[in-house]
Amino acid sequence: MSENESAPDVVDSVRQTIEGRLAELQPYLAEAEQLRSILTAIDHPDAPAPGSGGQRTPQGANKQAILAVIAEHPGITAAEIARMTGMKRTVVASTVSRLKRIGELEPEDRGVRLPDGARRPVAA
Repeated sequence: MSENESAPDVVDSVRQTIEGRLAELQPYLAEAEQLRSILTAIDHPDAPAPGSGGQRTPQGANKQAILAVIAEHPGITAAEIARMTGMKRTVVASTVSRLKRIGELEPEDRGVRLPDGARRPVAA
């Protein structure tokens, strides 16, 4: 920090830089979200579209989608599942936690896997 620049000035400068960069990135973030929605619609054509009047996915659909991803990617984390499926991270994390608690999933490295001998989830 130079003698002419005070701490509040530096903080303001950093804030302005960050806000400017976020404004630059926002279109890309919006596009990424749209692309995730399209992939989800392709992979799950019968699921309601996000934002379609607050309709919920059919009971068990999230669980089946999560289990299918885990079957293909043992050791995957909840955050990675959320990115791959387009589901909210909190939904994935709570579902994974519940499935671990009832024994349908087991810890592996930083993530989870299906238990040995478990059947792969049946596609809906």
